[in-house]
Amino acid sequence: MKKILLTILFIAISSKLLACTCMSQRLLDRYAKSEFVATLSVLSVDSETDDDYLLLDIEIIELYKGNKTNLLKIRKSKGSGCSIYAPENTKWLIFASKDQNGNLIFGKCSGPKQLDRTFDKERFPNAELNYSKSLERKLELLETLKEEKIEPINTYNLYTYFKEESLEKFKGYTIENGNNAFYEITVNADLSFKNIKTLKEFDNEQLSNELIEFIKKNIHIGRIGKLDVIPEETKIILGLHYYSAEKERKSVILPYAY
Repeated sequence: MKKILLTILFIAISSKLLACTCMSQRLLDRYAKSEFVATLSVLSVDSETDDDYLLLDIEIIELYKGNKTNLLKIRKSKGSGCSIYAPENTKWLIFASKDQNGNLIFGKCSGPKQLDRTFDKERFPNAELNYSKSLERKLELLETLKEEKIEPINTYNLYTYFKEESLEKFKGYTIENGNNAFYEITVNADLSFKNIKTLKEFDNEQLSNELIEFIKKNIHIGRIGKLDVIPEETKIILGLHYYSAEKERKSVILPYAY
């Protein structure tokens, strides 16, 4: 009996050790840290040529960041819980970076999203709709960054937040074109707010004016896993998304919604 219990315990511990744990990362920060961002089709997968990588022959659909390429790599998991497989004839949104060997790679924790993913509608009737809406917002954000030539930056892993209830005042506005707005925030070395610059605003003058004043007075800035101090003054990009929630519109901060 003890042997059985020890075996079960060992399996449970081993499974936990092998499980993949990815740090939660906001879309703007994921974009800032990536060297290649694109939607693409996987034409073929070579698992034999390289002992360490899967080699993906790809065709780019839309390039948002980086240089054109027809090759991406996925590091072979070799027993870890962080394996990911992108089969041929599938479409993806990919965030990739170069490893120490100069290989442009991506993995489970880099945040890939399959564009043509399907769900069991009987077991999960709302999953496909919710997934497609989330993906649509991500692609809309990336398209806006590209069109407006906005390059997200976040050198010191900073994050911004507002008290949730303080956003309630922005319900009910009419937005005609474009649901995304972006601001460049200058941050002092002690993480206090210094200045704000509008990069792209909503096409509602009253809302845009109120947002500027709101951000100046209410934005809070922190640093992930570090002391609340940085070596020097820096800049970060704040994104806001205005979307339809039920019958009225509500403002949502992109780092939390994405």
